[in-house]
Amino acid sequence: MSTLSGKLLIAAPRMSDPNFGRSVVLVIHHQPEGAFGLVLNRPGGQRLAAVWEETVQEPCPLDAPLYIGGPVEGPLMALHADLHRSEKDVAPGVHFARDKDHLLALVADAHQPLRVFAGYSGWGRGQLEQELERGDWTVTTATAPLVFGDEATMWRRVARHAADEAIVATLRIKHVPGEPWHN
Repeated sequence: MSTLSGKLLIAAPRMSDPNFGRSVVLVIHHQPEGAFGLVLNRPGGQRLAAVWEETVQEPCPLDAPLYIGGPVEGPLMALHADLHRSEKDVAPGVHFARDKDHLLALVADAHQPLRVFAGYSGWGRGQLEQELERGDWTVTTATAPLVFGDEATMWRRVARHAADEAIVATLRIKHVPGEPWHN
């Protein structure tokens, strides 16, 4: 299987795992040894400021939700659009950072778009591939508007995007206008 890095995973409607039901996960890194990603549409109950002040011991200049990236505990991480503070280009216009200095600068600048995550989603060798074979996930291309879009409507919007991609591929449509309903 080719790499799923930079792809979106859309949870199947029947997925019963409470960590992933109706979730959209951006795969940050995928290789034969396993995969790592962030759930995009799970804002947590805490605000970034509360965790920030506890972790960094400085006031947080940004009032934003803290997202739950998955069930595995880990350091604070961010998805953002600042090329200069990118540790990994995930998709066009979407960058990843977990270095403390990069996070400090991103939050201090209140650079937008920006999402900060606590926790992540992880899969061991072959685990994600098995879940894909079972039909637990649908895969689609990540774009900045999808990644940074409204989390309340994200699952439905990304699922529709995946269905549109599948129709275009199945019918071998060569060009789809940006707004086909205007034709």
